[in-house]
Amino acid sequence: MGPAVTRVRAIAGVLAVVVIALSATGFVVREGEAALVTRVGAPSAVLSDAGLHWKLPWPVDAAVRIDLRRRVFETGHSEMLTRDKKNVVMLSYAVWRVSDPLLFHQAVGSVEGAEVKLDGLITNAAIGVLGRYDLSAIVSTDPSTLRLDALQEELIGSTREVAAERYGIAIERIAFKRVSLPEENTVSVFDQMRAERRQVAAKFTAEGEQEASRIRSEADLEAARIRAEGSEQAARIYGEAEAEAARIYAEAHNVDPELYRFLRSLETIDQVVGPQTTVILRTDSEPFRLLEESR
Repeated sequence: MGPAVTRVRAIAGVLAVVVIALSATGFVVREGEAALVTRVGAPSAVLSDAGLHWKLPWPVDAAVRIDLRRRVFETGHSEMLTRDKKNVVMLSYAVWRVSDPLLFHQAVGSVEGAEVKLDGLITNAAIGVLGRYDLSAIVSTDPSTLRLDALQEELIGSTREVAAERYGIAIERIAFKRVSLPEENTVSVFDQMRAERRQVAAKFTAEGEQEASRIRSEADLEAARIRAEGSEQAARIYGEAEAEAARIYAEAHNVDPELYRFLRSLETIDQVVGPQTTVILRTDSEPFRLLEESR
């Protein structure tokens, strides 16, 4: 082999050593994660800045990557007892992330271990919190009795500090995903819901009847007022008409008394004698004397 081949092999060997050294001493921390560096098994540094970092080769130093992104954990179905002694089956979920990588690594070690701790922590807290509320705070047809938001806030408050101090976990949200009832409670819950609906219906019926009575009273008052105004106006018009008729009669009498008496006599006959009327009267007295004179 010539000098050129030897040189190439030497360079390749040096590069291989460099690559091995870099892989043994350098590591990359990605966005959304942290690296815990241990020296001879004992933690020595926590690195959370993204980029290239250095450590001593194994077995002196080792780097453990820890995911800092948010995760969603769903608890198992758990049967719990409310304050009014009703059994409910709850299914909850939690949004959590690693807040203290070192404590997290020492206390739980992995995501699976963290979820086991969270399951017990949330379930025990839910049992305690739910025992302070009646079933109507969780399941009800009356929105004013529901207390789900307050219950969930209490649940977060009773678990957040413990999770942070014991496990290095930050719990950001806990909520109920599903609430179901054991079969033996279904009948009583439905009876309770029917009773609540009957109460609401009775309330609306009473309010409707009260409003209808008020409207009828107002309508009766308005009708009485309109009738009174109509009677008053009719009486006024009738009085004015009578006065006008009397004035016209007086003028007619003054102009031609005989014609006036003649017309009045005709009006009297028209009012007394109808198409189907047979009357036998003397014709030598007013106003029937006109009948004799018209021959």
